Amino acid sequence: MTTPPSSEEAGAVARHLAEVGGESVRAVLFFGSQKTGAASRDRFSAYDLFVTVGSYAGFYARLHAAGQLRRPAGLVAWLNTWLAPNQVAFRGPNGAFGKLSVVTEPTLLRETSFLRRDQFCSGRLFQPVECVYAADAAAGERALEGVAQAYALTLAWVSPWLPERFDARAYTRRILEVSLAQEIRPEPAGRAEALWSAQQGYLQEVYGRLLEAWAADEELVALGDGLYRLPHPVPDEVRRNTEAFFRRSKLRATARWFKYMLTFDDWLEYIRRKAERHTGRPIELTDRERRWPLVFLWPRVLGYLRDKDRRS
Repeated sequence: MTTPPSSEEAGAVARHLAEVGGESVRAVLFFGSQKTGAASRDRFSAYDLFVTVGSYAGFYARLHAAGQLRRPAGLVAWLNTWLAPNQVAFRGPNGAFGKLSVVTEPTLLRETSFLRRDQFCSGRLFQPVECVYAADAAAGERALEGVAQAYALTLAWVSPWLPERFDARAYTRRILEVSLAQEIRPEPAGRAEALWSAQQGYLQEVYGRLLEAWAADEELVALGDGLYRLPHPVPDEVRRNTEAFFRRSKLRATARWFKYMLTFDDWLEYIRRKAERHTGRPIELTDRERRWPLVFLWPRVLGYLRDKDRRS
């Protein structure tokens, strides 16, 4: 597969992050719409980066000392232990902008396994991911182990929503649809289809191999011509448990919004620009909305979420 041009720029951001963060930075994974080419690029576009660190306290102390973090480092480090990961803004070289999802190595491995507490990490890392920085070979291997776990975990959580027969094309569409539905997102309807279209070649190649492997392990039944089915109907209890997990996951994802207001510098401006890209229209905030967003911005946010699908 060809590598999008943005990978080199994301790598430059990752290397600068390693210089700033020092030995606390273990590995940086590049993912998201800039990786797949599913988003338009402008000077406000962010590179989505998962960052594994050895110490939250050490990492945020270095960012704070470098002027990359306004909030007290101790507060942001403590918040990272609650509903991990944190999301943090990072200014790279030449005006590049990184949106960091910060976790420790053990947390990444847990959150891409059956022990995960919600869908945040797994729901982002089952798509195209590239390791653009590793402090050493072991750090890179552990980060990619988390990615491999996220890929392998998809069959467990998507099974209740799979059609009776499916191929790699149908399977990859469905995992995107199901996972994106588990968060309240600013993008309009059709985002799953847009993401799938941008990365379908990669997804069908990788998951085509996984479907073959699962069939060899008798987790699926091969029907020929690239078609598969589950070996048994999904039990009602498994369906209920999976639905309950996703409900909890959506609550946790929504609760993170309030944390990001503390961990993500200039979060309001970032959200405003993102909404402008998705609507194609300028959005101006009043002085009152900027000064007291938690009080006066809610009507506009709720109206945007209500109308985004109709506008699309």
